[in-house]
Amino acid sequence: MIKIAAFYPNYFKDYAIPHACYNIMKGMQSFDSSIKLKGISSDPKVFNDEFYSDIIPQWSKAIIYKVFPDTFIHKMSEKIFLKSMQDEDVAYLWPGVSLTTYRDVKSRGYKIIYEGVNTHEAHSKSILDAEFKRLKLPISHGVTSEKVIDESAKLDLADYVYSCSPIMTESYLNNGVPQSKILQTSYGLSKAYIFEDLHKEQTDCPTFIFVGSICVRKGVHLLLEYWVKAKLNAKLKLVGTIEQGYEQHLSAYLALENIEHIPFTNDLPAIYKKADVFILPSLEEGSPLVMYMALGAGLPVIVSLMAAGGVIADNEDGFVIDPHDEEKWIEHMRMMAEDPGLRLKLSKNSKLKAKEYTWDVVAKKRLSSLQEAENKL
Repeated sequence: MIKIAAFYPNYFKDYAIPHACYNIMKGMQSFDSSIKLKGISSDPKVFNDEFYSDIIPQWSKAIIYKVFPDTFIHKMSEKIFLKSMQDEDVAYLWPGVSLTTYRDVKSRGYKIIYEGVNTHEAHSKSILDAEFKRLKLPISHGVTSEKVIDESAKLDLADYVYSCSPIMTESYLNNGVPQSKILQTSYGLSKAYIFEDLHKEQTDCPTFIFVGSICVRKGVHLLLEYWVKAKLNAKLKLVGTIEQGYEQHLSAYLALENIEHIPFTNDLPAIYKKADVFILPSLEEGSPLVMYMALGAGLPVIVSLMAAGGVIADNEDGFVIDPHDEEKWIEHMRMMAEDPGLRLKLSKNSKLKAKEYTWDVVAKKRLSSLQEAENKL
């Protein structure tokens, strides 16, 4: 039996990385595994399975957050997690765990699983540095040389690295992570996000949706340029939080009648159900959860290679295009806007693929690959 002690050093919420973490750990439960997950705090109405526990008790949550700074809470939580580990546990460390705790875990003889969320920081930094320079913007993407060093040190200490897309794996290999450490996997979606009863009529004025942080990294500047040049009889909805300092870039575009900004919302299903096409020209990603949700909604997609996450097949579920290939983006946006039959064909393929990536399926494959790796030792 494999024993896993997992830790996500933050408040658990039912979206983004904590949503993925919780559902993966839940799905890894089996007769030959023991899975325990700790988070700093959570909503007990949502996260109430026996395998999960809060480090900060619910009764003291309001007091702790009011009295102590976040840095103290984080450090205290890591110490409590470390103290809770038992013999033969494998530490499954999610993003945000400090390098100090990695070293402490390793020094006590525990094995470590590293969860890869995006490409290697060195790979990410090179892409974003180049794009900011191309745009003649001051570099403000937040991927620093210190972060590159920090991640590299954690990867050196890890025994296993879950990589959720082929392009992530390539970035790890190119930055010195041995192939023997890497466990190829993916992310996924909840069954509730597969809309079986959704029968959408094909319209002559389709709605395209972009979902995610509205920033350079996600290629929003490229999307808006292509959108205006394509002159589509369609609507574009940008769904998400606008990164600080990016508002000025958007103002002229948001004044256009066929572009709408929808601030961050927890009710993404409602957005997807009313959409006709999903679009994401990211410059750097891991395997975005919003893309899996597009499959569940049966949306045809136009994405970059990064946003495809090793899941989207070009000309099958949608189109995979280099984010800087303006001509192809405009061409395929027009095709998708003007051809309801094409959208319908791609939509059917998209919906079929979604069932291959539910959290249960993904989690079982993750557990199996880990067990296989352990058995080889």
